[in-house]
Amino acid sequence: MDNYETIEDMYAKKYNKETTTRKSIGDFFLSDTHAVDVKSNDLNKNNYSPNIISASKVERWLTQGKDLSLIFVDYIVANGEIEIKKDTKPIPIQNISWDCLTIQAQGKGVIQKSKPLVIKECSKEEWLEGLAKAYLVFINKERAKLDKLEKKHANITNSSDFFEFYVKNF
Repeated sequence: MDNYETIEDMYAKKYNKETTTRKSIGDFFLSDTHAVDVKSNDLNKNNYSPNIISASKVERWLTQGKDLSLIFVDYIVANGEIEIKKDTKPIPIQNISWDCLTIQAQGKGVIQKSKPLVIKECSKEEWLEGLAKAYLVFINKERAKLDKLEKKHANITNSSDFFEFYVKNF
């Protein structure tokens, strides 16, 4: 069992719950409509902008009136044992500020923690409005990358001597 799976199992047991399948939105459920996802961080590794969740998946979940909370766990492995250094109680996702989140390219967009955790009480509606704004930033960045890629390949295919153009520019 990988460290993250061991930690997920530890926290599920702490709440007297069983872990779920990998495809589930949470690692365990407090109720049929309240998922909890455990986000573990090995302090001995450089974890830059850890993935939180698929943006479209969380949007669909929350707009169905369901709840998602996150538990953040910092740990080290010492003498082959997992040692928890810091953790949080379950934090409703809508209380995790967009000041520390971003949406990055992966599938339809993945929410990442881009800065230290910022907690602000917020309604689901307000958080989803922040998601919509973050999605627009993400879409504009993706569009700019695709426009640049399209221009590059349009120039290649419009070249009278494709091979010469390709060799000269790449």
